[in-house]
Formats: sequence, C-alpha cells, structure tokens
Amino acid sequence: MAATAHPPGDGASGDGPSADGPSADVWRLVDDLGGSFTAAQHMAADVALLDDVVAGGAPALRLYRWSPPALSLGRFQRDDDVDRDACARLGVDVVIRPSGGKALLHGGDLTYAVAVAKPSGADGSVDAMYRRIAGALVAGLARVGVDAHVARRGPAPGAACFAGQEGADLRVGTRKVCGSAQVQRDGAVLQHGSILLERLPFDETDLLRPGSRPARPALRAATVTLSDLGAPTEPAVVAAALIRGFAATFDLRFGVEVGAATRAGHRPEPEVDGSLAR
Repeated sequence: MAATAHPPGDGASGDGPSADGPSADVWRLVDDLGGSFTAAQHMAADVALLDDVVAGGAPALRLYRWSPPALSLGRFQRDDDVDRDACARLGVDVVIRPSGGKALLHGGDLTYAVAVAKPSGADGSVDAMYRRIAGALVAGLARVGVDAHVARRGPAPGAACFAGQEGADLRVGTRKVCGSAQVQRDGAVLQHGSILLERLPFDETDLLRPGSRPARPALRAATVTLSDLGAPTEPAVVAAALIRGFAATFDLRFGVEVGAATRAGHRPEPEVDGSLAR
C-alpha cells in the first residue's frame, strides 16, 4: 500500500464480538488508505463490515480515502438536493450512504468506519454508541495535537452535513472538524465519519442546488481542517493516531491488517448503486 497505518501491539486473529459490550479483545483493522475504490465500492465495503458483524464476526475499524472526490448523501436525503451537472463537471462521484445525515464532500478527508455488535440496553442506543466512538476519535486526534470535543446539537441549515453540528460530530472550538453517521441492523452497528484534513478547491456549495446549499462563507466559518489548525495532515499519520485512540478507549488490540479489496469473499462489486442503502 502507498500509505500504511500500523496498529499498536502485536497482530493476532480473534473471535467474534460479544453483544454484552461494544468492544472485544481483538478487532480487525482494515487499512484501505492505499486502495483504489469508486464511491459505491467504498459504501459496499462498509456494508460488508456490518454484514460480517451481523454474522458473528469480530468488530472492525476501516480507514480509507476517496479518489476521485465524492459527494455522499444520507440514506433518506432527497436526490434532487444534488446538482448532478456540477458534480459531473468537477469529476465528483455521487453515492448514497447506508447511514443517515446530509451531504458530505469527500476527497480532502480521512474516513473511518466502525462495525461492532450492539450492546444490550441503554449502552446500545444510538447516542450511547456515538459517545463511545467519539471518545476514541477525540483520543486519537489528541495524539496529533487537536483538542476536539463532542459537537453541540444544532441541525445543519440546508443539505450539507458540515454546515451544522449534531451529537455525533466533533468540533474544535465552535467549528466542526468531524462529521459522523450511524446505522443499526440485526444486533450490529455501523458508524462511519469524515475527518477534515484539508480543503479541496471546491465544496458542497458548488455541488448542491440553490435552495439546498448553504452560503459558502457560512460553510467555511462552520468548519475547520487539520491543515487550518497546523496539525499533521498525512493520512497515515492521522490514521495511526486514530488506531491508538480506539485501542486505548475500547481497551483492545488490532488483528492482522488486511485491505477490503482483497478480503476473501468481500471484494466490492464493480458497480453498486444507492439501492444498497434502501
């Protein structure tokens, strides 16, 4: 791989997760930083992680980037929020996530996906899982000098995820640095999210239709990147910090690194459209 994030400690294989807690002794680490995926293949790979856990497999953390850039839409978002001509002109793929939320531009970010068994009782609620995973992200970002906190609740105006803050998101000061979304199914949880490393030459205001998009100055004022903060932006460096944050927060170690593109039985299909999210 072009960029590899190494887990702390020794790699080993482990048993599937227990439904009594969101962590297990050993998680799988899926390092796809150097992978080549379409936007649809990325979402198929995330769903495959969820399917693995539903079937009794071990929890997993997947880390990846997007090339070409892509605009991901929440599962229940209206397709007519998107300016398809603008996306085509700028070379931006469009994909529907299996999770909720609003439109999010990928390409300047590092994306994580976590698949775990859903704990019983209140610990398995959407908010409880958000808080637990947020703790791992906060711990990881602290390792690259970023003082992040759980975001204040406030719905995004318009159709862009990063124009507002929800309980699953992270902020530095008042500005959003990470947006996340979650889906729960058949006793398992998939949460994925985007950490802003740097800005692209265009943003969501160029890709959404008038009436759906926020004002560009407002979007810029609402967001902050690791580059803006003077923090490291190398994907492998940030990914390694996140891995350590998850290991410390969930009291786990990671198994042998393996990419989603070569996992036996889980090669993403060449063409997967938004129907996977329905």
